Amino acid sequence: MASKKEIVGNYEVINDREVITRREVLLMGAMAAGGLVAASPAFAATPKVIAEASGVAKATGDTPYVARDFSSLISKKMPGLSESQISQHIKLYQGYIGKANELNGKLKDPDLAGPNATYAPLREMLVEESYAVNGVVYHEYYFGNLGGKGGEPTGDLKAALEERWGSTGKFMDYLKAAGKCMRGWVVIGYNTRGNHLSAFGLDMHNMWSPANLVPILVLDVYEHAYMIDYGIDRGKYLDAFMSNLDWDVVAKRLSYSHKHPSGTDSTL
Repeated sequence: MASKKEIVGNYEVINDREVITRREVLLMGAMAAGGLVAASPAFAATPKVIAEASGVAKATGDTPYVARDFSSLISKKMPGLSESQISQHIKLYQGYIGKANELNGKLKDPDLAGPNATYAPLREMLVEESYAVNGVVYHEYYFGNLGGKGGEPTGDLKAALEERWGSTGKFMDYLKAAGKCMRGWVVIGYNTRGNHLSAFGLDMHNMWSPANLVPILVLDVYEHAYMIDYGIDRGKYLDAFMSNLDWDVVAKRLSYSHKHPSGTDSTL
């Protein structure tokens, strides 16, 4: 019998059976290098190889962060989100790519003089690197879950939301209310510590970012996400976000969060 082979997300599926992919082997190699799993020569991999295996083009040791192409969001002409709004937002994201790479380079050979928790050059670079890198990652999650048709979630995602919030309607009310409470982000994710969905709010990219959470839905509520279209009317923006949410992407992220050794990532 001939094997039926296809790629679904990060998995190779042969005759409806999931088989670990080269990408997962490489990612486990990275985890092994960090002491998270038993080290083995078979799992050895460099950051460049890992980046190439995950489909990130032209990533190198000096520039590990490469901007993804979200221009399709502009051509989709999403209702309630203008081309100008999206294009300016993408430029801001690209700026975080540049700063994340710049700080990555500087931290390879930093000035170690006068380390101090109040002020030191090393402290400032470490703090701002977390700000820039999270600015990259959360924006990729955000853009990645845009471009859909809104509506209602289905299947396992619907069941998971209902288990946590009672109904999908209550969840959507919750998400929009949380979006009005926070100054930066609302992150809905699979909580690997509690084995359930959780919601967290961030005022800045690197402020209150939760551990052990695999993001499945990310909402940007910084003013830059909506002021071109709506001024200070965040409520109208939140309605537009919900009408352009891609529930299929959110559902795939939830599925992969259970299966992937390190959770899903922002390339989805």
